[in-house]
Amino acid sequence: MSEDQTNAWPRSVSVHSPTEAFWTLMIYEPGTELDALVDAVRDALSEEYTDFESVSAEQTIEGVELVGCDLSFYCLDFLVQAKIRALMLGVRPCVILCQGEDREFEELDAVFTAMMHDLVRN
Repeated sequence: MSEDQTNAWPRSVSVHSPTEAFWTLMIYEPGTELDALVDAVRDALSEEYTDFESVSAEQTIEGVELVGCDLSFYCLDFLVQAKIRALMLGVRPCVILCQGEDREFEELDAVFTAMMHDLVRN
């Protein structure tokens, strides 16, 4: 696990698997629009990776509405799957980015979703 050690926004924490998959939570200052955050994260990824595809997605966890998108793109010779989800935690807008290589993403997605449930529940 790694934590952002600066006082700048956004604040973040990441959890990495041994296979380089990761789950990252970014917490922003109040007043930032969720859709704008999703767009910014998606746009940053699309500039970095090739054969980029994005599909809008909505998800409800523990009664909390999350907006975002599901992504697929190539990194080196690997197909990568990712999810961007934005939600409000109290007054703080947050973005979750989870990403992993396509062959393992389905299995890891269950873990990523469980982490989102724990975050929202607390």
